[in-house]
Amino acid sequence: MFDTDSVFLFVDIFGIFVGAVTGALTGIKLRYDIMGLWFLALVTGLGGGIIRDTMIQAGPPLALTNPFYLPTVMAATAAVALWGRHISQLRNTITVLDAIALANFAVAGTLRSMDADLSYWAAVLLGIMTAVGGGIMRDMMIGTTPTIFKRAELYGLAALGSCLTVLALYSFSFNREVIVLVGVGVGIFLRLGSLRWGWMSWEPRQR
Repeated sequence: MFDTDSVFLFVDIFGIFVGAVTGALTGIKLRYDIMGLWFLALVTGLGGGIIRDTMIQAGPPLALTNPFYLPTVMAATAAVALWGRHISQLRNTITVLDAIALANFAVAGTLRSMDADLSYWAAVLLGIMTAVGGGIMRDMMIGTTPTIFKRAELYGLAALGSCLTVLALYSFSFNREVIVLVGVGVGIFLRLGSLRWGWMSWEPRQR
């Protein structure tokens, strides 16, 4: 069995790598140079976690203290810089990985909030911010409306599903590994299910 810190670290680093890859791929599409790729990878992979840790105020953000986080972003940037054209062709794979990253970030943010003894409401807020914060920062930097603000297939709501699942299992004292697996699974199902079956977020209409 893995200890609590190991589970959180694995979940967070996997999300960081995939998030950084999607950020760097955005730079490839926009024909940015290597610094542009790296910066988009950086904000996409680490942005949500930095927002989370800053709001928790339990010391410096993990991105600045954990020795694995920045090298993970650098590895993702290098992979896209070298094989970006081939990676871009794997659209279905990228879609699945992006869904996994979204769910991973939501779970990691929720667990870190609970470990900091915050309320369930705060855990939901920070779980969602961890999941979508990096994407919001990336989209704002390239001058587009963030995905979470548009009516589309479930994105922020998929992250919310992961957060609520984690809190439900946490309240019943389920094993940490079970919480992670089920929480990530729910987020992936909601995100990919919305893409497969066209589930859309609700857009209030003005009469």
